[in-house]
Amino acid sequence: MIKPESKLWHNIRDNIKNVEWTRFENWAVPGVPDVHGICKGVNVFIELKITKNNKLNLSPFQIAWNYKHILNGGRAFIIALTISRTALCVLPCSSIRSIASKGLEAKPVYTYKIPLNQQDWTEIHELLFHSPFPAIPKE
Repeated sequence: MIKPESKLWHNIRDNIKNVEWTRFENWAVPGVPDVHGICKGVNVFIELKITKNNKLNLSPFQIAWNYKHILNGGRAFIIALTISRTALCVLPCSSIRSIASKGLEAKPVYTYKIPLNQQDWTEIHELLFHSPFPAIPKE
């Protein structure tokens, strides 16, 4: 039986086209996101989450990795699927601290109702690779 996170990964890989995707097994380096994608020279890291409620259960390593990555101009997102499979949520890690404390109630969050259509996947592709999120300020 395929785990829900693996199913989410397969949906992303199969529906967001023209991207060179790599899925990492993160046992070696704590905090590194699950997925890397590159499209026309733009790199994106994605942490995959399955949630029963609004909480996303980010480890301190995941928070730190994403924070440092964003501070250095990188692009990173969390894509969360609700366990009830009613929504797919995309959260930019430029607000990683808010995401860590508020989960799916953090802003901004981009929510798509399941099942997604091709227009939804096209919008997610644009969000991941072309959205203009400002870098978070250094403390």
